[in-house]
Amino acid sequence: MSWELLADIGRWIGFVGWSLLLLAVSLLVYLGLGGNFIILGLALMYGLVTGFDPVGWKLLLVLAGLALAGEGLEFLVGTFYPVSKGATGRAITWAFVGGLAGAVMGQAALPLVGAVLGSFLGAFAGAVWGEYRRLKVLQPSLRLGAHVFTGKLLAMIIKHMLGLVMIILILAATKP
Repeated sequence: MSWELLADIGRWIGFVGWSLLLLAVSLLVYLGLGGNFIILGLALMYGLVTGFDPVGWKLLLVLAGLALAGEGLEFLVGTFYPVSKGATGRAITWAFVGGLAGAVMGQAALPLVGAVLGSFLGAFAGAVWGEYRRLKVLQPSLRLGAHVFTGKLLAMIIKHMLGLVMIILILAATKP
């Protein structure tokens, strides 16, 4: 086996590892964490290590724009969709708190998968709690809680999709 072939194999193994790292980090959006900004940070580190070749400033600016767009869209969809269905700011705030608490409890029960499931269940429970405190009736609180949950889920999916676009751009630039 030649040294060139071994070097090529090593580069591809590194690329697969890099790809898996970026994909794993992208899932952090479902925990309410800044996965897209971590992706941007990883791309910046890659650029620093390689002298900004192949990850240059132009790509980094595009990635920053996508990460910021993801935050903006997450806020707009996660806020205005439930409000358009009658939910209050209280339910949205409690959904955020419930999502964080659920992620922590879920992580303790079942690492990673539990954190994601706990985040979703906690967001729903928090939204229902927020509306129930206002309405004192369970049925409409459940309906409004479901709208808050749906808005949060849609917002996370949109943000994750933008993160995947970021990953595709990074991998296209860094492919061996």
